[in-house]
Amino acid sequence: MDFFDKSKGIVCFIRHGQTDWNLQARMQGREEVPLNETGIAQARECAKGFKDALDRAGVSWTKIISSPLSRASDTAKIIKDAVGCEYFGIDERIIERDFGEMSGLVYEEYSRATFNNVPEIKTVETIESLMERLNAFIKDNVKMGERVLVVTHGAVTRIFARESEKSDKIPPDFEHAIGNCHLVLYTYDGEKTILQAYNVSPWDLAELAKENE
Repeated sequence: MDFFDKSKGIVCFIRHGQTDWNLQARMQGREEVPLNETGIAQARECAKGFKDALDRAGVSWTKIISSPLSRASDTAKIIKDAVGCEYFGIDERIIERDFGEMSGLVYEEYSRATFNNVPEIKTVETIESLMERLNAFIKDNVKMGERVLVVTHGAVTRIFARESEKSDKIPPDFEHAIGNCHLVLYTYDGEKTILQAYNVSPWDLAELAKENE
């Protein structure tokens, strides 16, 4: 991945910091669950990682855009001043997947197969709907030569990565788990979003950029 290639866009998804519901392995969906103390600390460490990448590898960002839920927007606000961009925005299209009646359940109360494919639960947002809104968001917000930070949620991050085209750097059986305040990197050519790196620590960003100069 070339962070300095002006012929394409770079998109970086960031999962928000930890909440108490994350600790409880509870489905958050669109419930308003705030960052806990660990989540705030994770966001601050993430900001330091971005500042390190800016200082060591010149990786600046054009804009940072967040989901409207506070666990994402508060993470984004903490990161904003460290990433070298002035634009901050909120976009409803990068909100968490709507889990409907499943919101609030702990993971043991449903199977992982049901989590990924829930046609029988009519209140849960379909994967097709989720991908449609995310692709529209990227088309509207990522221009060639821009680097865009997207602060969003676990299910959004995992599903978009799973459904997107992948570079040859991503193994077909890659692990979909994503850490709080970890990164997923894509290139965008105006038509296709291609997964380039998954579940990256912000502290690894400078080295990743230097490897691809």
